[in-house]
Amino acid sequence: MSSSSVIDFVSSSPILHDETSNKSIEIPDPPSLNVTHISTTNTTTTNNNNKSNASHNSEDDSETDDETVPMNITFHWLDEQMRAGVDLRPLLSRILPGLPNDVSQSSLFQLLMDIFLPVQQRQPLEQYKTLDDAVELIRKSKKILVLTGAGISVSCGIPDFRSRNGIYARLREEFPELPNPQSMFDIEYFTHDPRPFFRFAKEIWPGQHEPSLAHYFIAELERRDQLLRNYTQNIDSLEHLCSIKRLIQCHGSFSTSTCRRCQNRVSSDEIKHEILQQIMPHCTKCSKTVQNAILKPDIVFFGEPLPEDFHKTISVDKDKCDLLIVMGSSLKVKPVSLVSELLPAHIPQILINRERLPHKSFDIELLGNCDVIINELCLRLAKYEPSFGDIKRLNHRNEQLMNEILYDKIRISMQQQKKKKQKLSYHTTNDASVPKERLSSLRPRIFKPPMIQSSSSSSSSRKRPFSSLKNSPLFNQNSSYISYPPRRYLFAGAEIFFSSSDDDGSDDDLPRKHTE
Repeated sequence: MSSSSVIDFVSSSPILHDETSNKSIEIPDPPSLNVTHISTTNTTTTNNNNKSNASHNSEDDSETDDETVPMNITFHWLDEQMRAGVDLRPLLSRILPGLPNDVSQSSLFQLLMDIFLPVQQRQPLEQYKTLDDAVELIRKSKKILVLTGAGISVSCGIPDFRSRNGIYARLREEFPELPNPQSMFDIEYFTHDPRPFFRFAKEIWPGQHEPSLAHYFIAELERRDQLLRNYTQNIDSLEHLCSIKRLIQCHGSFSTSTCRRCQNRVSSDEIKHEILQQIMPHCTKCSKTVQNAILKPDIVFFGEPLPEDFHKTISVDKDKCDLLIVMGSSLKVKPVSLVSELLPAHIPQILINRERLPHKSFDIELLGNCDVIINELCLRLAKYEPSFGDIKRLNHRNEQLMNEILYDKIRISMQQQKKKKQKLSYHTTNDASVPKERLSSLRPRIFKPPMIQSSSSSSSSRKRPFSSLKNSPLFNQNSSYISYPPRRYLFAGAEIFFSSSDDDGSDDDLPRKHTE
């Protein structure tokens, strides 16, 4: 698809795409900002310093180099600086001399969080390891904090971001001029070229999709007064359709849109037609000649602060929570990804996701499609709490629970199949009844010349994706799951690799011997 045909632009906009030359407009360097004084004192002092130093020239700004780099930075403090429009470059340039001038404010913000807020992995709790433990935790916990990402909306028809066929992968093809797919959500890039974002917005615009089983599961937890809060990174607003009230939309939503020039705010319904027709939504209160009067949906872009209610609620909820469930999120975007580290170490944590999160440490990992896993949990919970059996979109499957298959059995089965194929190949090539000319013609297909491979490619060649087991006589993804003791369970949709080799110690997903 040609990127120039995606959206019709307002003729007066300075972000026009050159239709004749089919060349993308070069993104200029970000405008220079006045350097402000950075202080670790209270917010009032910081804001006063911002105002008093806004008129400082470059000589006055150089005095900030003499300041002591604050070492007690929190992500709340960093977010306050971004909210106040503080230029973080002076602080970061003292830590990283030679910092390029063209680094965006959002990148500076992310760098500072990486430096001052490194992820501290917790140690898994020994008392919680099994699927039964997960059921008991959900059943008995009274203050459950659920953190959700795009993975819970995939079954609704909304693509996720980082999978092989996700939004980022497709945007990379449609808009090769994007520095990287995440630039779609960079406020500076949006200012100069909003086309990629509005191309994405069409797919996810509210009113086109229905909530998933995972959404209704969270709503049931709230109905039972077990939900402390649902912190969602999603911007699809599906939580509203199943009436989740204890909700924090960490990255905003499409529910409203605001003019970039006059701050006029409208509901999503007022610009739905333009979005679905891929027409740039221009503010009706601004003249057509006003540049950049675009109605931007009220979602949080890189370079914009998180909603204030996120900081207010998480500072309280972290001390009330008695169980954390992470569903359908890669937990790669700070500061929301830090929630799992903010909780006390003794609070149990469950992961429900297609893939593992190596940078995090959970007590129980349930890997696969979120709805498949939630369905199994609900059927198990319904034996104790019948209301879980009445959740909308639940697949009862004749009330039969899935069968558990140990990973060791799968591994042995894979080895036996491999040996059987090797034996069959040997007998076929040594059968005297096969004419010599026919045997000769088979050689190129059966005997392949050795190939020199790197250690990484050699190890990966002995791996097979989890999806390859769908035809296994031992495993049926519709009626069984695989357990890998002591903490990991694999369901349909898991993005993980198996190995059929005894001596393969390179399989990071499923190592031959368990080590924690």
